[in-house]
Amino acid sequence: MKRCTLLIPDAGPLNSLWVAGRLDLLLRLDMPIVIVDAVYDEATSDTRYPKDAEVKDFIDRHRPPFVIEKTEIGALSRERRDSGQPGIRHAGEFAIMSYARPDGGVQRHLETGDPLLVLFEDHSFFLLSRPRNMHLLSTVGLLRGLERAGVIASAEAIVHDMLHPAGPSRRPATTS
Repeated sequence: MKRCTLLIPDAGPLNSLWVAGRLDLLLRLDMPIVIVDAVYDEATSDTRYPKDAEVKDFIDRHRPPFVIEKTEIGALSRERRDSGQPGIRHAGEFAIMSYARPDGGVQRHLETGDPLLVLFEDHSFFLLSRPRNMHLLSTVGLLRGLERAGVIASAEAIVHDMLHPAGPSRRPATTS
C-alpha cells in the first residue's frame, strides 16, 4: 500500500492554517497533497491580498507534495475570468464534486484501495457518498491528531490563533 494522499476540497483549511501562520503543518504530514484547480484559484487568485499571495507562494514552492489537479470547471472558470467575465460562482465546490464522483479524477487515488484523507471545513462535504478508503478529517481534528503525535505542542493554541489572528491583514477563520 502506498502512502495516504491528502485531498483539500475547499479553501477553508488553507485559509485557516494561513490565518494561524501554520501552513507548514501540511508539509509535516509527509504525504501527497491534492487540490483541484478551481480551489487553488479560489485560494490564490487575487495576489493583491496577503493571504492569496502567501498561500500561492507556499503551494508553488512545495510542488511536490502539492499537486494541482485540472478540472473542466476550473478551466471554464479561468477562461471566463481571462475574457473579462466573472468566473463561475462556487467553481471550487462544483470542481470538487466532479472530481470526487466515481468516474472523476479521485479514482486514480482510490482504485488500488489506497487511503485518501479529505481535509475539510465545509460540512456539506459530508453529503458525498464515499468509499471505505476515503476518510474525512476536519482542520481542528488534524491539529488535535498532530498534538497527540507530538508534532505540535498545542492544538488549542493554533485554533486560538485561527480565531484570534495577529496582524491587520488576517481575519478570523471559521473552523469545524
